[in-house]
This record gives sequence, structure tokens and C-alpha cells, in this order.
Amino acid sequence: MDQAQRDLLLSLAYMYASCDREPRALPLLLLVAAENPDDCDCLRLLAHVYTAMKRGELALVVLDRIRRLRPTEEPGDALLRARALHRTGRFKEAQTAFSVFAQSNVRALAL
Repeated sequence: MDQAQRDLLLSLAYMYASCDREPRALPLLLLVAAENPDDCDCLRLLAHVYTAMKRGELALVVLDRIRRLRPTEEPGDALLRARALHRTGRFKEAQTAFSVFAQSNVRALAL
């Protein structure tokens, strides 16, 4: 799969996810992830789609994969993790993850 094909599939998946059509986005994301399992942009969108589809446990697996690939977490990753943890009923951990997200945004605004 070349870069243009990847970009097209991710764009379509994003459009589907934005229109609450996550089941249509899922196979597109899985195809891109199968071709390039280290594609963090694809993995982030995949984690979002799994969370929206009430599959928080799968979203956490994907987020753990991102964490292994890039040890320095982006602020949005903490928010994705908080949503996935909340979806699985792990409310205290979700609150902690959301606090990490909020703190990183406060620091970013201070700069």
C-alpha cells in the first residue's frame, strides 16, 4: 500500500467515524493497520473507533501498542485512554487518565 492509498483509507475512516458510522470505518483502519502495524495515526483513530463501538478493552490494547511505539504520550492519547477506561467501567483509572490529560493541557497553555 502506498502513501496515497493509506491517506485515502484513513480519510474515509475519519469521515465515517465523524458521522457515527464507526462500523464502516473499522475495516478500513484494520486494513491500514495490517499493512503498517506501527502507524500511530491509524492506531489512534482505531482506538477512538473501538471506544465509540463500546469495545474499550480493544481500545486499551491499541493504546498500549501506541505507548510501546512512542513512550512519550501525546496529550490526546491520555484522553483516549480515559474514554476507553471509562467505557470498561474502570472509573478511578479513567479519572486519573483524564487528570493527566487536563494537566498536560494546562502546561501547554502556560507556554
